Amino acid sequence: MFGYIRAYKPYMRVFEYEIYKSVYCGVCKDMGRRLGNLTRFSLTYDSAFLALFEHSVRGTKVCVKNERCIAHPLKKTMCAGCGNDFSYASYVSALLVWHKLKDDMLDGGAVKKLISAAGMLIFRKAYKKANAQYPTLSREISEAMELQRAVEQEKCAGIDQASEPTAMIMRSVFTRIGRNKKERELLARFGYCLGRFVYITDALDDLRSDVKSGSYNPLVIFMKSLGIEWDGSGKLPREVQDFCTASVNMTLGQLADCYVALDPRRFRDILDNIIYLGLKNTFRLVREERFHKRNNSKKGKAEI
Repeated sequence: MFGYIRAYKPYMRVFEYEIYKSVYCGVCKDMGRRLGNLTRFSLTYDSAFLALFEHSVRGTKVCVKNERCIAHPLKKTMCAGCGNDFSYASYVSALLVWHKLKDDMLDGGAVKKLISAAGMLIFRKAYKKANAQYPTLSREISEAMELQRAVEQEKCAGIDQASEPTAMIMRSVFTRIGRNKKERELLARFGYCLGRFVYITDALDDLRSDVKSGSYNPLVIFMKSLGIEWDGSGKLPREVQDFCTASVNMTLGQLADCYVALDPRRFRDILDNIIYLGLKNTFRLVREERFHKRNNSKKGKAEI
């Protein structure tokens, strides 16, 4: 997935973090069983959030036990094992990775195309399985990716228009968790806002490299509209930081309204942490250029 949806660990109780981590491990093992071990390298905490959120909305339990895994072969760790159904998170992860690789194949440079081609070979079988399970979702993701390419080719200036494809993808993903019409409507709006948050955060995260490479980024066009000349060196322009902060705060406020209306009961403390603290902290680290999608963030003072 994207790598921006994660908990804020300093404010988690020990047992909450153990449950959260066990779901991450459970999705990892589920992907290995269903889609092949190599697909597990694409796992992010976004998939763990999706799995946890699905079980919370549907009110299903997660059974946890001590198991060994590839990452911890000598020591058993808490893991949500085979008794849990994490298939949706696994299949969604495979679909998103496949369509991202396909997009890079079409629009990337020579090196990126080579890497994407290798990745598509690895994910080919996993994609076929996921596509067979959720063909409509796969088609909706593909259509959104095509729209994203069109937005980039046209060099759309507005952050609203640029973030629309990602918001559409997450809307499609979360809508399918709902058990009735009311839940699906709330989840559609929740997913849309989450996708918008992800896109704006990612755009800010990539801004420095996009300025240097000349790649499309709506924030580059935003700077030009204000007459800001920035060559990618030094700190991020304050105007861009303030603009993204205002957009993200508005988006997270709407997301929180949907979350409250959904009123999920299971794992509420963990989900509260992610939605009210984790997302905000992730954006702050991106704004300060201290965020790493796969590694721990650089050390620094924690603020909420």
